[in-house]
Amino acid sequence: MLVYTVTKPVGTKDREFQAYIRLLEDVGIDVSNSPRVPEPGTDRRWLYAWQKKIEAERFADELRHRTGDADWMVYQFEDVSEERGPVAPLDIARVPDKDGYTYYLTPASRERVATAFPGTRLPASLNFPMSVEQDFLREKGDDGWMEIARLLTGRTDDDIDSLGGVRVIVGEGKVAFQRIPTAA
Repeated sequence: MLVYTVTKPVGTKDREFQAYIRLLEDVGIDVSNSPRVPEPGTDRRWLYAWQKKIEAERFADELRHRTGDADWMVYQFEDVSEERGPVAPLDIARVPDKDGYTYYLTPASRERVATAFPGTRLPASLNFPMSVEQDFLREKGDDGWMEIARLLTGRTDDDIDSLGGVRVIVGEGKVAFQRIPTAA
């Protein structure tokens, strides 16, 4: 069976992948449970798999238009068995507040957790005074980011991975941390 995906010749960078996921969501694709293939050449992440080349070409055209980047291309996979699962991580946003920072799951991510794990109680947000956050992340490293993810999702690391992993977005789309299960 032939399937098609849209990618860049040497794989996507984080900012490019964010644009890719935004467009998938904008055109109504469920990024939490989609047909997917490993990113060609890198296997760093999953990409959406189209069964019709014309649909992949339309998506690539729109991505080129929105990003101003002509390098997006349609990649063909042959004899691939269809796999389904998430193609995008859960998003946690960090915003400054009066005394420090507030973290929250984005609405789409909250919905994905609630759908996958009905009955999970999700806090609205977590607040950290600036000095506490800095000490916490310095002391814990990447596990500090994952602890924030565990608190906001009410889920284990394996559960978070099953939903596509997690990324923490600070400021204007800057990714401070991400953990995305590899596609391999």
